Amino acid sequence: MSADRTPVTVVPLDVIVDPENEETVEAGLRALQAGAGASVVVVHVRTRVVTPRALHLLLRAKERAAAAGGILCVAAPGPAARRVFHLTGLSRVLRVAATVAGAVRRNSGAGCGHPGGTPARSRALPAPRRPGPPRPARSLGRLTRPDRTRRP
Repeated sequence: MSADRTPVTVVPLDVIVDPENEETVEAGLRALQAGAGASVVVVHVRTRVVTPRALHLLLRAKERAAAAGGILCVAAPGPAARRVFHLTGLSRVLRVAATVAGAVRRNSGAGCGHPGGTPARSRALPAPRRPGPPRPARSLGRLTRPDRTRRP
């Protein structure tokens, strides 16, 4: 079955996960994962804040999906939410993208659409340095204080 024909289930995550509602949110996600019948589940994080509890919940959901032979991806439209995933290093583990379509593309082996998410092997190499001596630095004379002890 090609990546374009793989059934995808999108699960919205609209609440900020905290200790009071973590079990309820996880039970709902577990039920949706089990009843999805799709090999790819995309969790659409619609909150602007991603808590450590939400990160742990998503990691457990990924483990459940992998145990069932499926894949879990994350779509996080908010830049602050994506930054949390990138700073924690979970953007590659959880296959985070900015959109649901990007998460599905990321599942098929493509990048997520922004330079920070492309694999290192596909990034262009930087241009080689120009050979020769380094360029002279600009004069710092304008920054020095004038010598007031000398007379003309």
